[in-house]
Amino acid sequence: MGTKQEKSTLQLNLNMKTKFSYKQLFTPKLFLIAGICLLTATACEEDEVEPPAPEPTPAAIVLPCDYFDTNNVLVNDTLKDVDYIIDCFMHIHDGAQVVIEEGVTIEFTANAGFYVDDDAQFVSQGSAEAPVTLSGTQKTKGYWRGIFINSNLDNSIQHTRIEYAGGETFTEASPIYEGSVAVSSGADLELSHVEILNGANIGLDLSGHTADVSADNLTISENEGMPVRVCAYNAHIFDSTSTFSGNTQDYINIIPAYYEIESTVSWVKLDVPYLVDGRVLITDNGFLTIEAGVEALFRPGAYLQAAGFLPPYNIGLSIIGTASEPVRLSAYNGNNWGGIYYSFTQENNLIKHAIIEHAKGDISVGNITNTGAIYMHADPQLTIEDTEFIDLPNCAYYAYTGASTNQPELPNFTATNLTLTNVAGAELCWGDGSE
Repeated sequence: MGTKQEKSTLQLNLNMKTKFSYKQLFTPKLFLIAGICLLTATACEEDEVEPPAPEPTPAAIVLPCDYFDTNNVLVNDTLKDVDYIIDCFMHIHDGAQVVIEEGVTIEFTANAGFYVDDDAQFVSQGSAEAPVTLSGTQKTKGYWRGIFINSNLDNSIQHTRIEYAGGETFTEASPIYEGSVAVSSGADLELSHVEILNGANIGLDLSGHTADVSADNLTISENEGMPVRVCAYNAHIFDSTSTFSGNTQDYINIIPAYYEIESTVSWVKLDVPYLVDGRVLITDNGFLTIEAGVEALFRPGAYLQAAGFLPPYNIGLSIIGTASEPVRLSAYNGNNWGGIYYSFTQENNLIKHAIIEHAKGDISVGNITNTGAIYMHADPQLTIEDTEFIDLPNCAYYAYTGASTNQPELPNFTATNLTLTNVAGAELCWGDGSE
């Protein structure tokens, strides 16, 4: 224990040391360092909270309605979501050529579209990596009109997506063309790797006569109607590279207009049935083969007819399925249909591995009624093998003999391994065709 004076001295020394330490701590140099750190931290924090604003996307170019009076090329701008907008039913005029390059996106306002005039040329040349897109400014079925090809030049649509079209018809007077894409009589169009989606009508309208159309790798789906409407002479252009399912009515619709087949063609198996509305005539120099796996449905009064007008009657109709993939010819919605008519055919016609249902034997040409699923006139060359006849209201096959009531010899006809199920008449009937 120290004296009172010693304690006072010790306390004084401690106070002096403490004051000296605080003075050293708060020097001007330390204040400067602290300020620099605070400013630096604040600047870093501001950079993280407020990043630079992105550049605005450039606006699409609205094309004037007379833009295609002359040749033009539409190019892709990679900075734009939509390259061009068309707000009218734009005519591509005679003498003009329009090329749409890969990657281009065009949007159409209500009822806008393309009309390709007689001597104009339309080329949409997308690629697998950068397809062309033709759409509506609103994503509603039928919002814009579509593409109408009325030109016989080398028009082509390749690697292109066409969506939300099929609004107003392309023509107001007969013939009426409609759908997302339509080709008029005498026009020319190549379709390859084309999608036709979400239309308000037919996907592809090929109801014009003498049109030259080729098609491969099509996808026609989600349309409010049938994927295709086509004349009989062009029904062969589709093959298994294309798909047609997912529409409200999944049929390749073969219409009555321009029903003659005058070349060698085949109907092949597709992912949807064919629907035949009326007469299909295979005539001079025409040869139709219906291949394995095909399903064809016929409306009442529709029929197939192989008949020539002049010697040597160089025509043929063969229906050739396999045991695992027979050809099925039946009635649409289970009603009756006309059947198959052979006349003046000197070629070897073959029906093999087929299923023929509901055929009544009514052929409007010649006022033929209630005969057979197959009607034969003038001893055609015909062989039927491994074929089923099901649910027939009359006979399986019928030979025209005029006024004679004698059974015909049928020197050019053979039938083997047939199956008849629920056939009201005999296997073979004959007469004058007006039963």
